[in-house]
Amino acid sequence: MSIRRSLALAGAAALASSLVLAGAQGAMAVGATGTPSAVASQADKASRASLDLSLNGVPGTFIAGGDAREFTFKIDNRTKHDFVFIPLLKFKNKAGSLQAKDLKVQYRLPGGEWQTAVVAPDQSGEKNSSVLMMLGTLDSAGNPVADDLLGVNRGKNVPIKVRASFTDGAPLGRAGVVPVVFAAQLDDSSHQPVDNGHLSCDGGVGFTIKAPGGKPTPTHTGKPSPTPTQSQTGKPSPTASGSPSATATVTPTETPTGKPTDTPTEKPTEKPTEKPTTPATGEPSGSATTPAPVESSGDTSGPIDFPVEPPVITPPPLTPAAVDKAKAAADGSDKALAQTGGDGNTTAIAATGGAVLVAGIGTLVVLRRRKSAQQG
Repeated sequence: MSIRRSLALAGAAALASSLVLAGAQGAMAVGATGTPSAVASQADKASRASLDLSLNGVPGTFIAGGDAREFTFKIDNRTKHDFVFIPLLKFKNKAGSLQAKDLKVQYRLPGGEWQTAVVAPDQSGEKNSSVLMMLGTLDSAGNPVADDLLGVNRGKNVPIKVRASFTDGAPLGRAGVVPVVFAAQLDDSSHQPVDNGHLSCDGGVGFTIKAPGGKPTPTHTGKPSPTPTQSQTGKPSPTASGSPSATATVTPTETPTGKPTDTPTEKPTEKPTEKPTTPATGEPSGSATTPAPVESSGDTSGPIDFPVEPPVITPPPLTPAAVDKAKAAADGSDKALAQTGGDGNTTAIAATGGAVLVAGIGTLVVLRRRKSAQQG
């Protein structure tokens, strides 16, 4: 076979490959939203899949009485099945004194407007020492409603924008937020829930609530201070900001609001427990703690350095109409994303196809020049 014919065949093959890869972009964009295969292994059906939850961009500090700060709550479906879910966020401070009146949370679903989250009834052991916020609404009985169900298809994710602020009376010191979802897996054929759903949570992010002015409380002056003592109620006494005196009196540091701070300094004695698993009782199957205590520095958040108990709620009714509505909305969102080419995978395939196309054109140019030189 002549060199010229070999180059011609190579150029044709390169062009054919580029066309196949370029066409794959559209095929993947459509195929990603298609119905999952009805054939599934028994092991896959027996294992309960769950959504991956993450909090991105949580600031390391919030100012009591300051402006709201924004972060993203991402629900990622890396399973082989579609899901419906309701998102929640659990807030708690290290002292266990954070209350619903101390914070305000707003959220924005993709393509939607900002809405105000509501306080959900947490039936766990921390119902009076933490705040569970539902990114949705409650019925007259104070339980989640089916109309708030959201859908996320296999291989897709739902990013929810969140902004949180704390009142000027919020307790200062270490705190954290944990992502939570109530989710139900859908059958691949009927697109209805395979069970009654379950709660799950994935880790959490720690931050610090500071006094106005951005200074942490208490402020360390570098001088020795008296060691906090335990009272009969088990609460630590305030840390003194001045030098120790000969008397037994300890003067607490005052914030700009004139209220003494009461930030505990001892480490928690309770260790995070293993992930509890609960089927359809509304109890979560995730872990809301991070074992390694890490203090955040500056405005960089870190893991929660104290135990947080997973919440317990009354499951919302998974009515067929509400599930169909959530699934249809997820399908519509995926279709719009495919048409705009916003998916990262299709972008990568398009880039690869373009590179091969350029290589094919280059081969034909070399062939043409060689042919011209031989004829000349």
